[in-house]
Amino acid sequence: MPRCSHPNCRIADTGLCLEGHKQGCPNLLPDEPAVASLSNEPGLTPDNTGPEPRRFHTGEKLTVREGSRLLNERPARVVLCAGSQESGKTTFLARIGEMFRNGTFSRYRFAGSLTLWGFERASWMATVASGTGRPITKRTRRIENDTFLHLRVHPEADPAHHVDLLISDLAGETFPTAIASREFCADLQALNRADHLVMFIDCDRLTNQVLRHQECDNARAFLQRVISVKHNPKNLHLQVVFSRWDYVFCHSDKSAQEKFLEAIEADFTKRFGVSFATLNFKRIAARPDGGIRPTDAEIQTIFAHWLESSLHQPIPTAARSQQPARDFSAFGLV
Repeated sequence: MPRCSHPNCRIADTGLCLEGHKQGCPNLLPDEPAVASLSNEPGLTPDNTGPEPRRFHTGEKLTVREGSRLLNERPARVVLCAGSQESGKTTFLARIGEMFRNGTFSRYRFAGSLTLWGFERASWMATVASGTGRPITKRTRRIENDTFLHLRVHPEADPAHHVDLLISDLAGETFPTAIASREFCADLQALNRADHLVMFIDCDRLTNQVLRHQECDNARAFLQRVISVKHNPKNLHLQVVFSRWDYVFCHSDKSAQEKFLEAIEADFTKRFGVSFATLNFKRIAARPDGGIRPTDAEIQTIFAHWLESSLHQPIPTAARSQQPARDFSAFGLV
């Protein structure tokens, strides 16, 4: 609105000039820039026009972009869980969330999460409130590949030291595709960035004389595929988890089944022992049948390994020239 220098003129309110000028009134003042009006308000300046914007999350799993944003803000360990359908990957992650929720995690304490709804969704079908007759876990869907659960924890004895984790669960229905297709496996962002790989082998299938060899062959083929597409697999920590251990523990010939697992461990150690940063084997039952208690101690050991193992940083193979003739010649390659 026009403003007049005459104190009694109401042109700003009525649009009528006090002296009757239709246009070109010499008493009108020029308009001020919008920022100038803000500078008169307390706490508002041209460079500070309001509170700093803040990003909120839905609580669902993080996308690749959201995970990358977190990694840009602070360091985090990235974990990929892989295995065949119904091998217990999601149940294992749900159990980790449950232990932090009920306070039974002994070595680390919960310090926050951007994906609480993702953890709740994984555990919901195992609660009485869900109305199911027995505890089950919802499968990870294909569209959930390259999405991440987030956890922030601190050691029990050091509340000031926070560590972040991004955990991805490869959908079991795409596990055969990852084995068969090099391109598919190479495009998995979770694998490209992973510091830890958890390979699940289902004990239910291992106790089945018909299915056991296929289960082992698929695990071996997947690990060979990982070695072929991972930039430097020797920087990747590998944990082979014999999941649903209750099927072996309750088997009528338990000793024979345990010997078969020991043979698998020896074979995997021979094949992959020097291909990864570390290789170890665990036996877990995250939600066992038959009144057996979950193997919470083993699950906590797996989790602690993610946080306590040293990450291998690549070491340059050539000394950098401090005064290169061209930028791409800094390492003296050309």
